Amino acid sequence: MDRSHTGEDARGPLDRRRPRLFLATALAVVVTVGTLGASHWRPGERPLDVLGLGLALASPVVVAALVRRPVVAVLLAATAVGSYLALGYAWGPAIGGLLGVLVTVALTGPARRARVVAWSGAVVGWGAILAAAALRTDVPRPAGILGGIAWTAVALLVAGAVRERFARVAAHRAARLERERTAVATERLRIARELHDVLAHSLSAITVQSGVGLHLLERDPEQARSALTSIRATSRDALDEVRAVLGVVRLEDGAVVAGDHVPAPAWDLATLPALAEPLRALGTTVRFDAEPLPEVPPHVAGIAYRVVQEALTNVGRHAQDARAVVVRLDRQGGSLRVRVSDGGRPGDGPTPGPSGHPGYGLRGMRERVEGAGGTLYAGPTRDGFAVDATIPWASPPHDAGSGTQEDT
Repeated sequence: MDRSHTGEDARGPLDRRRPRLFLATALAVVVTVGTLGASHWRPGERPLDVLGLGLALASPVVVAALVRRPVVAVLLAATAVGSYLALGYAWGPAIGGLLGVLVTVALTGPARRARVVAWSGAVVGWGAILAAAALRTDVPRPAGILGGIAWTAVALLVAGAVRERFARVAAHRAARLERERTAVATERLRIARELHDVLAHSLSAITVQSGVGLHLLERDPEQARSALTSIRATSRDALDEVRAVLGVVRLEDGAVVAGDHVPAPAWDLATLPALAEPLRALGTTVRFDAEPLPEVPPHVAGIAYRVVQEALTNVGRHAQDARAVVVRLDRQGGSLRVRVSDGGRPGDGPTPGPSGHPGYGLRGMRERVEGAGGTLYAGPTRDGFAVDATIPWASPPHDAGSGTQEDT
C-alpha cells in the first residue's frame, strides 16, 4: 500500500504554501483588529505598543513561516502569548493566535506527528497562559479559563475530523486513478494481443502465398493467380479484424457508451479449418480432430480460436519441416481442451520442456488462458512441439483478453 495515502502518513490539507499564507493573513487581521479593540476598551491595562503588537502577531508569522517545524512553531507561539500576557497587555484575541498555530500544526505534515504535537502544544500553550495569569492581578474568572481550554479542545477535534475527511478523499482519488491506470493498461494489453494474433497469422499466410505465387508465376500462371486471390482475401479479412479491434480505440459511430461493454469479434469454432490454409500451401498436412461439442460459450470459443491460430502460425514460422499437424478439441470434465501438436499423437500429454523466454504470441496465449482460469503448456514433446490449453467451460466472460467482451 502507498503509505503516502494512508491515514497515518498522508500529508495534510495545509501542506501547500498558499493555503497557509491565506490562513496567516486572515489570522493576522483578526489578531490585530481584536488586540487594538481590547486595548481600547481596557484602558487600565498596559497600552498596546510595538512590542505588544509584535508579540501578538508572532503566531501569524509562525503559521506562515515555521509550520514545517511544528515543535519550534508551537514553542514560539506559546512563548509569545505567555510573554504578551505576562507583560500586562490586554486579554483578548492574542490568545486566538496560539489556537490558529495549533490548528495549522494539526493540519500539516504526517498525521500522527501532527496530532501529538498539536495536543502537546495545547498543554504547553495553556500552561504558559496560566503561568502568565499568575503574575497578573486581573485574572479572568475560572469559567473563562475553562471555556478557553474547552474551545481549544473543540478546535483540535474539528481539525482532526477535517484531516480524516481529507485523507479519505485523497485515498479515494488515488484508488480511482490507480483503477483508471489499470483499466488503460489492461485495454492496451488486450489490443496488443488482438493485433499480434491478427497480423502475425495474416502476414504469415500472405508470405507463404506470395512465395507460392512467385514460384509459379512463370510455370503455372493460373496457380499464381489463385495465390494472388488468396492474398487479397487474407488481406481483406485481416483488415476487417484490425478494424474491429481498433474500434474500441476510435469509439466510432457511438459504439461505446459509458458503462457499456465494448463489442469485439467473436469466432465460430467451425471456421478453424480455414486457419490451416497457409500450412497446407506449404505441403503440411493439418488434421482437425474434434469430438462433437455442445454449444461453446463465446468467450471460450474466442480463446480457443486464438490459441489454435497462434499455434498454427508458429508452426509455419518455426517448424517448416513439420509434415503433419494435429489439432484436437474435446471436452474434459468442466473444461475445453485444445491441443495443437506437430508430429505428435493426439491425446498424448505434454512432457515438461525447458523454460525459455516466450515471444509475444506465446505470452498472449498464456495470458488469455490463465486469465480465464485455465492452464496452458507450450513446449517440446517426445515427437515435436505441442500447445496444450485447458479452458474452464464456465470461465467468466470478462477474462483477460478473451477476445469477446471486456469491461472498459
